[in-house]
Amino acid sequence: MTVTRDSIATAAARIGPYVRRTPVLEVPEGELGQEFSMVLKLELLQHAGSFKPRGAFNRILSARLTGELPAAGV
Repeated sequence: MTVTRDSIATAAARIGPYVRRTPVLEVPEGELGQEFSMVLKLELLQHAGSFKPRGAFNRILSARLTGELPAAGV
């Protein structure tokens, strides 16, 4: 499967009601002793404490839409 800008936007819309919108933290060069600036996405603020709900919900909701979700569930 090829990942496109449109497929990312579709996935974001699909999972939006189920995951928290987490902040981005910009860390300027040298602020933490690093030689470059960084951008951190604070996914630790998700209910599960990681980015994993995004992929899991997208897969489950995609399967439900296409009829691929087993009758027994996940």
